[in-house]
Amino acid sequence: MKKGLKKGLIALLIIIILIAIILFFIFSNNTEVSDTNITENIAVANVINEINPLVVETTEPQVDEAWVWQHDSLENHNINASAIQNVHNTIDSYPINAEVIVKDGVIVDEYYKDGYDQNSVFTLQSTSKSVTSALIGIAIDKGYIESVNVPISTYFPQILDSGSEYKSQITIWNLLIHTTGLDVSDTANWDEWLASDNWVDYVLERPATSRPGTVFSYFTGNTHLLSAILQQATGMTALDFGKQYLFGPLDMDSVECTTDPQGISDGGNGFAMNIYDMAKLGELYLNKGVWNGEQIISSQWIEDSTTLQFDRSSGSADYGYQWWVRTFGDNAYPAFFAQGHYGQYIFVVPDLDLVVAITSHYEGSTSIYWQIMNNIVNACG
Repeated sequence: MKKGLKKGLIALLIIIILIAIILFFIFSNNTEVSDTNITENIAVANVINEINPLVVETTEPQVDEAWVWQHDSLENHNINASAIQNVHNTIDSYPINAEVIVKDGVIVDEYYKDGYDQNSVFTLQSTSKSVTSALIGIAIDKGYIESVNVPISTYFPQILDSGSEYKSQITIWNLLIHTTGLDVSDTANWDEWLASDNWVDYVLERPATSRPGTVFSYFTGNTHLLSAILQQATGMTALDFGKQYLFGPLDMDSVECTTDPQGISDGGNGFAMNIYDMAKLGELYLNKGVWNGEQIISSQWIEDSTTLQFDRSSGSADYGYQWWVRTFGDNAYPAFFAQGHYGQYIFVVPDLDLVVAITSHYEGSTSIYWQIMNNIVNACG
């Protein structure tokens, strides 16, 4: 019995050992299969990664850097530095807050009174009109507005109820060049217009006393109608439309605009921005509507806006589409400019690749700005 028990125990031990060996091989084989699968999975992942890295690892979306002005010296652009110093001396004597000169696409000179710098935001006053003109041009380019020849009754059919033949003939073109034929002007109606409950209705209710296109009568309300038309045509205020199609593409981040009682952007007088952004608008027009390789405004609109549309036969400049036109310097270089009350200016002299932006709070004669521009133009070699 003891002998048989001993044999049985030995047999059991052998069986246990065999089972252990078998289990060892099973687990070993499973581990090898697992390792092989892992290796294969990594290899497959690497191949996929080579084809499309985003499948395996995520990357942060790229954000385009904002466009910034480059700077250079006056001398590198053949501008007489002593003559520009004389310009600074002149500016010192007047309430002119800031001045920037852009030559060949770079800033070569800037001047700031104490308390102001390139980030200071200035109300443009009537220089706003040139901004609104740019937005109307873009709206036409993009098909929101058919053309400058569209009668404004398309947007304000109530004027047809007046029975006035002249009013029915007013077009967007007439608004652009202040030849509506309406008996209204900034000189006679400014305060009353601003105090009215509805700026658009105030303009449309004025009597028509001349055939549209025959008499120049400068009135900010004309430009306000352009802003109202833009809002009807696009479903956006002039400010929001500008952010999408003009201010945004040019990184004009400082732009602001007030509104009338009905929430329509004050396109004739309410835009504000810093002087760097003012210079950007001038540079865009200098480059025929192209910015950083992109056509922001059609070259045809730039051409039409900055050439003579109506000969006033008086004053110191003629008129395009909400831009003034005249010459500067001893050589009478053709130029165009935006002009606002108290001395807000964007001057462009294409033949010299020159843009000058000026902001002021000066109520005197505009002749000082002609002197400044003549001196800057003459300083360019």
